[in-house]
Amino acid sequence: MDEACPFCRLVDQRARTHAVHEDDRTLAFMDARPINPGHVLVIPKRHVPDFYRLEGADYGSLMAAVKRVAAAVETVAQPRKVGLVVAGFDVPHAHVHVVPMHHYHDITSRAYLSGGRVAPEEEELTREAAELRDALKDR
Repeated sequence: MDEACPFCRLVDQRARTHAVHEDDRTLAFMDARPINPGHVLVIPKRHVPDFYRLEGADYGSLMAAVKRVAAAVETVAQPRKVGLVVAGFDVPHAHVHVVPMHHYHDITSRAYLSGGRVAPEEEELTREAAELRDALKDR
């Protein structure tokens, strides 16, 4: 774990999050500044700055969790597509954005540069996380 990493603080439960899924190797939680409602981040619990540096088992677990979460996002948010983004500029801890897409530009730089990403109300994140957890029970 990296003491300065905000995602490691979530894994260690030193910071609060709206968890959607957790297993031995991964944690999925609501994005605090979502592109669209239902935007989830999926991270490995082990601190690795870049996803391509993950060892095989950690990479496989991450992508299996991403697949499950994406299916739940599709069920709950009912977008035209579910997009995945791996960027890592803001937090140097491997993570995958699972984004419900209603328009093509929902995962392009336009979504990030427009300034439209705002923090939703606490109640909205709590409700979305609960809906996604319920959808994951069937997967």
